[in-house]
Amino acid sequence: MNGQAAAALLAAAVAAACGIYVAVTARRTGRLQAPFACWAIGFGLFAVADLALAYGAARGWDAASFRLYYLTGGILVVPYLAVGELLLVAPGRRITRLTVATLLWLTFASTAAVLAADVSEAKLANAGATPPNSAMGGPWTTILAIALNSAGTVVLLAGSIASARRRHDPRPLLVAVGIGVVALGATATRFGSYGLFALTQAVGVTLMMLGLVLRRHR
Repeated sequence: MNGQAAAALLAAAVAAACGIYVAVTARRTGRLQAPFACWAIGFGLFAVADLALAYGAARGWDAASFRLYYLTGGILVVPYLAVGELLLVAPGRRITRLTVATLLWLTFASTAAVLAADVSEAKLANAGATPPNSAMGGPWTTILAIALNSAGTVVLLAGSIASARRRHDPRPLLVAVGIGVVALGATATRFGSYGLFALTQAVGVTLMMLGLVLRRHR
């Protein structure tokens, strides 16, 4: 097993642990159930994406593993985490229904776009341990990935900063730092830098988990 695969497995384990933690919290806390449920789904998607990354890094990429990684990690993770953050800092029945309905529609649209898009088998065959973004064809997958990740990152950063300022507690900022680390690793791949991609996933999700756990146990 190479270093990329090992780091991806570590990230998957941390993401799964964080998903289980927030899922249990969501069941126990009715007032915060919706945001914690979104976070549980988001970290579950993160775990699936990192398992796909570990598979591709260890055994080579194929169309199925690449589509799974691109959908869960490349498109859906950040929006689900961002909606959880939004519902936490701006609770309300109307906004909850609206954001959840929008998220479900985006999930359906993203799944359809990824399944319908062509995947370059040649680029996958020539790829190293890190999935090549350019292997996914079609404009809609790229548009969805860029738009949803950009908007979601802004929401997560703004929500974490607002929470830290409101509570006079810097610990929620760990979520923002974790998102930033993951985003930097993903952005670096678009400029041809792949070596630390899986490691940034592991570090980023660990920081996010610490931010959520420490935020909960003030």
